Amino acid sequence: MDKRIITEYNLNLIQKIHVSIILGIGFSIFFLIKNSLLTDFNDSLLFLLLTIFIIGMVSLVMSRLGLLVRDNSLYRAYFVLGLLIYKQNIDLKNKHIVSILKLKRANGMPTVGLASPQGVDSFYKFFVYLLDKSHTEKTELIGVKKFQNAERIVAFLQEHLSFHYELYSPNFDLRNKR
Repeated sequence: MDKRIITEYNLNLIQKIHVSIILGIGFSIFFLIKNSLLTDFNDSLLFLLLTIFIIGMVSLVMSRLGLLVRDNSLYRAYFVLGLLIYKQNIDLKNKHIVSILKLKRANGMPTVGLASPQGVDSFYKFFVYLLDKSHTEKTELIGVKKFQNAERIVAFLQEHLSFHYELYSPNFDLRNKR
């Protein structure tokens, strides 16, 4: 049976606004084609294309990140309304340790205001990594904005795949002694 954890939305607010603008452009093109530009276009085909476009864009905006465990394999997954849309296999070879790294990130804003001339929003993001025993090889699992979500992911991996949690501290001497 599948075990899953769904954490945060896939897109941030600025990305959602951009997708909404693209959706508006799609509506505009639909009405231009329907009203005057291409009259020989089949109405049912045009309506079908618009429906697929709308469903795709809304699914993109509403998609959430998560992890899926199926038959002792780990997948990075995308969910829409709790339904699995896409999964990507993660290599677990020689990786039995999980760790959380806190990194500072920045979002560039599409507009420039007086209060923030650069238009950059900085924040911390918590990345969950799989590590080998010397912590020199790491695989990024998922990045989340809330530390509580990162802790939930670690607890999920410990429960379902028996990973060990350790603080990230690479020891390059262990790697050279192989």
